[in-house]
Amino acid sequence: MKKEHKIHLIYTAVSILIVVGVLTFDFYTTQQTRALLEQEITSLNSKLNTAEQALKQSIAELQQQDDELETSVTSLAQNLNVEISKKDTQIRALSGELEEVRTESAEQLEELQDKISSLKTEFSDFSDVIEDVIPAVVSVETNVGEGSGFFVDSRGYLVTNYHVISGATAAQVTTSEGSTYPVRIIGFQKNADVAVLKIEETVKALRFASSDSVRVGEKVIALGNPGGLEFTVTQGIVSALDRDDSKGNEYVQIDVPINPGNSGGPLVNTDGRVIGVNTLKISGFEGLGFALEADLVKAIVNQVIAADTG
Repeated sequence: MKKEHKIHLIYTAVSILIVVGVLTFDFYTTQQTRALLEQEITSLNSKLNTAEQALKQSIAELQQQDDELETSVTSLAQNLNVEISKKDTQIRALSGELEEVRTESAEQLEELQDKISSLKTEFSDFSDVIEDVIPAVVSVETNVGEGSGFFVDSRGYLVTNYHVISGATAAQVTTSEGSTYPVRIIGFQKNADVAVLKIEETVKALRFASSDSVRVGEKVIALGNPGGLEFTVTQGIVSALDRDDSKGNEYVQIDVPINPGNSGGPLVNTDGRVIGVNTLKISGFEGLGFALEADLVKAIVNQVIAADTG
């Protein structure tokens, strides 16, 4: 029994040694593995820290670049707005200059046309002026008489003498082309013997000359319907200026006879501009007619039309 017991003890001791060896090996291996894992973790942490620092630096650089870009964009937008504002101002200025050029060109063209018309009249006859003026002249017929008139605004406003329509209950106008239109009285100034009428039609209108530009001795043309003879033209000259009456009205004295039917018609110069409204003659005298000065008529017309359109 003692021998077997010893053998059993030896087996037991060997087993214990083997187990202890295995455990020791496992422990050692585990420690080695843990050490390796700790090294890997440390290395990974180091790499992560390095990557995190690099990422933070990159983010900071990107943020700086973004700020710089935003600043650049803002500056560019401001500069662009300034440039656009400058260009807009320049365009407006150019548009204004262009409009001025257009206006000046239109005025110069009118002046040139007037000069051409005046030269044609001076060296030939009045046919060109008459051809241009006649479409704006009308015959005014009422139930108590007749007279003449002429358009002063393309919207259908026309001028005649007040005494032509005074006391009338019905009136119409006839153009040189034979078209007839009903008229309505817009306004008048009895003391100046001026009345403003209107038809509902777009028309050709005559332009007024300045009374200061009228000269004694210059050629003039009176247009109207004397004695029922429609659209008669009479040539004459200016005999005197600034003839006034007891009512304070000023007249251009002309050697053109103003006969019944002529009243209210235009007196035009060789440029086709209105220098007066044919109004009256002195009974018993030939070649002694009078036309209301253009400035007086124009002032009344503008006042009446402004009241009507306002």
